[in-house]
Amino acid sequence: MKNVFRTCAVGVAMIAASALNASIMWSEKVAIPFDFQVSKTAMPAGEYRVSRNSGSEIAFLVNVKTGQQVQVLRNSANSVEGKARLIFENTSNGHKLKTIS
Repeated sequence: MKNVFRTCAVGVAMIAASALNASIMWSEKVAIPFDFQVSKTAMPAGEYRVSRNSGSEIAFLVNVKTGQQVQVLRNSANSVEGKARLIFENTSNGHKLKTIS
C-alpha cells in the first residue's frame, strides 16, 4: 500500500512540475502618470501590471486599481526578459501606447 501512495505522490509531483513549467509568467508593476490609449481603448493614469507568459509575444497590461486589462503584442527585437519598456507616442488626441518591448 505504501508503494501505491508513493507512486501516486511522484505522479502528482511530476504533473505539477510540468504545469508550472508550461505557465512560467513574469510580471512587473509600472506607474503611468497620464491617461493614454491602447488601440481604441482609453486607459486612465495609474499603477499597472505588465505580465507575459514565457515564450509568448503577447503582454497583458492590467490596471491594478480597476482590473481593466488589454493585450499588447510585444516588440521582441529590443526586449529584455523580465523587463518591460513601454513606449508612448504623443498624438493630437493625447498619449498612445505604441509598443511594449
